[in-house]
Amino acid sequence: MILHHRSNSIQPSQRRKVIPSLFVIGFFLGVTFFSHQLENNLDHQLLDTRNNALRLSSSPWSSTHNFDDADDVKKVSYVTSFWAKTPQTKIHPHRREIEAALLANIYNPHIDQVVVFLDGVTSGDDNVEEEFKSSCVHFYQDMAEINRQFLQRSASSNTHGVDPMSKVTCVNVITGQPTYHQMFLNALSNVVTGDIVIMANADMAFDDSISKARKLKEDVLLVLGTRGFSMDATPASTRQFYDAIVGTEYMNNNVNDNSERHKKDWDVDQCKVNPWSWDTWIFHKESIHGQLQEEHFQRPSITSHEMTSFYMNENGAENAALWAMEQSSNFATTYNACDEIQTWSFHLTFRTHHSQGKSVWSKNGDRVYIPKPWGGTKKRPVFNGVRKDSPPYPPKWCERENGCFFD
Repeated sequence: MILHHRSNSIQPSQRRKVIPSLFVIGFFLGVTFFSHQLENNLDHQLLDTRNNALRLSSSPWSSTHNFDDADDVKKVSYVTSFWAKTPQTKIHPHRREIEAALLANIYNPHIDQVVVFLDGVTSGDDNVEEEFKSSCVHFYQDMAEINRQFLQRSASSNTHGVDPMSKVTCVNVITGQPTYHQMFLNALSNVVTGDIVIMANADMAFDDSISKARKLKEDVLLVLGTRGFSMDATPASTRQFYDAIVGTEYMNNNVNDNSERHKKDWDVDQCKVNPWSWDTWIFHKESIHGQLQEEHFQRPSITSHEMTSFYMNENGAENAALWAMEQSSNFATTYNACDEIQTWSFHLTFRTHHSQGKSVWSKNGDRVYIPKPWGGTKKRPVFNGVRKDSPPYPPKWCERENGCFFD
């Protein structure tokens, strides 16, 4: 009765004032709760990855595939690692190139999800002042702004009817840059929703040829050497992202600069000159689930003699990682399919590599490589008493076998 009496004591005009006020308060409380939940969920998902709590589909592979059936179409996720930006950090010129490559892949209609493991975040560090913290929230804001700039500067407005940023999943990584082994584990985590994973350096941009990844056979591991970057070869639909976000200064450099760096660096088609070099991996998640062994992704440190993990951007890391995959996985074949699927390197600025090389892999300051054994060399190291030609086979090899892709 008391509640009923108080309810009736409120006049209609007062109700109209109270209800909107309650709505506004509820809205802001909901946004605050959602923001905290987003951060907590991302950190929890990363923790699941660290603990190998990997929940994957257990559906068996089918020997027949009908890609006209919408239910049978495989989903494709692109997975990469990127370093967090903080307000006090000096922005490296290459960062802008990576952001352009990410946007190109976000807009690519043949990629269903873009997953970025953001390393070096400080959102959970109580020793860092709030205005200097970095996290996936800031990454989303930065990419939304870059997307806005792209739409302003580019003639393209084709978003295929979907908000491009809705394809992006960012995961906070508070432990620094993931090792090569950790990146493969990240690709297996439940935050990666695709059946097929494209794992690559963050500065790799894909064109429409990546559509073939959706029809990849389950027992095939693909690696891709980059086609470089040039005005003539790079498709305009892919190059537009570099031009709009980074600029077109390279056009003058490409014509007027005769330095060795410009002749032998970013405009070199590695697919033609070196089929034993690659920056991209494509595989079915199920094919490596439960197969990877961390010790295969480690080499003895020359300083401590302890087994040490290597990272994606160290010299020779791709070769060492392929050897690890050869020992750990159920792949029947590995192909460098760079003639089938093209990747374009958005890395025209000065090249850098992970800094642990000089102190871990070498005693001097010379250029260093991850110690062997390697995979993908012309002759495979002796393993279990067998020596044979090693994958990845040169381009066009798919055509000699039963093919890499379903029809």
